[in-house]
Amino acid sequence: MTNTFPVLGIQPFSFLCPTRLVFGPGSVAQTGQILADAGITSVLVVVGSRFTKSSSGFASMLQSLSDASIAWTEYSDVHADPDDTNVRTAAIMLRKEGHQAVLAYGGGSPIDCAKSAALSAANGADILDYLYTRAQPQRPALPIFAVTSTAGTGSEMSSAAVTTDQSESRKLGFSHPSLFPQAAIVDPALHASMPPSLTAATGLDALTHVVESYLSLAANPICDAINLEAMRRIGSSLPVAWADGSNLAARANMALASASAGMAFSQTGLGMVHGFAHPLGSRLGAAHGMANAVLLPYILAAMAGHVAPRMAQIDAALHGNADPASTYSATSLVETIVSMNKAMGIPASVAELAAVLGVDKKSLAEKRMDILADALSYRSRPRSPRTFSDSELATLYDVAVDGNLERAYRI
Repeated sequence: MTNTFPVLGIQPFSFLCPTRLVFGPGSVAQTGQILADAGITSVLVVVGSRFTKSSSGFASMLQSLSDASIAWTEYSDVHADPDDTNVRTAAIMLRKEGHQAVLAYGGGSPIDCAKSAALSAANGADILDYLYTRAQPQRPALPIFAVTSTAGTGSEMSSAAVTTDQSESRKLGFSHPSLFPQAAIVDPALHASMPPSLTAATGLDALTHVVESYLSLAANPICDAINLEAMRRIGSSLPVAWADGSNLAARANMALASASAGMAFSQTGLGMVHGFAHPLGSRLGAAHGMANAVLLPYILAAMAGHVAPRMAQIDAALHGNADPASTYSATSLVETIVSMNKAMGIPASVAELAAVLGVDKKSLAEKRMDILADALSYRSRPRSPRTFSDSELATLYDVAVDGNLERAYRI
């Protein structure tokens, strides 16, 4: 499948997104009624262990469950990147308590953990069996509901979940139609408490999703429309939300862009930015959105000669224009993203990111082969618009480590 649609028709594609989206300030208070309307009377609540579970939004959600006479048990030990132990524990709780469904509150970590646990519990299987394709689910996941407190992962509207294999230090994704949540409650007011650093990381995660989805070989007209609209919202609203977290209009635009991105990349897959970001997360401890933000300019520079027209369209959309004029190009897109990163304090290279994380140059060099091996096996690599060889990807990683953007163009 290509990114160019024939004049006399459109490349065949499929589109599935069964998730009900409930969007708007105050919508978190509807959570209990939404579950009750779905016939749910007992639920496992999955939430992060930090300030999220002490937030007023989380309290409002729990109150809505009580008001709807829904019984619940809380699992709040989810790590920043949920691992197989998190998933096993949540799955055991689901089975032991006999809950009908799982309800996640927070960012991508609790949502992904809830998804994987719902699938494991329904099948009585270990999540690693699915991640390593040793088995395939025989039953759909238990019903999943998600309330978002960040705008970035899009997991609330996607069919994918990422779990870290602790023993191998690998972040692995798995997709299944039943991992689409039954309902996603997206309340922009819940996002107002995000600090600037988290706003930047999650927002640039959402940007990476729409960029890679739009450039994917599996792109299609429906996803193109979703992604372009999300780009326009991100381009105009991310800088505002970062500078003024109380700006509800900017928060709403980012929340909608993030959620719609999940719809699109569930159909198209992602690309090699994510291919490298996952091992940077598992090997260096880098936050996923931050890793994406650092890598994105380098991957795009290396693809500039292969998908220049679509890259120009992305740059035009980020600047609020419907059509690319002569001022927009593949190069100008890279410059736009570099400028956004710099303005929000994103490290300019993998080496700079590692230093921020306390990983010295020697340790970073020692991890090179493991990071590369992981990236080369990324499941969506075949959907990259440029067919990178293994050696080209190795060079690209080294370029991103060194921060040599000009060399990335020449790969």
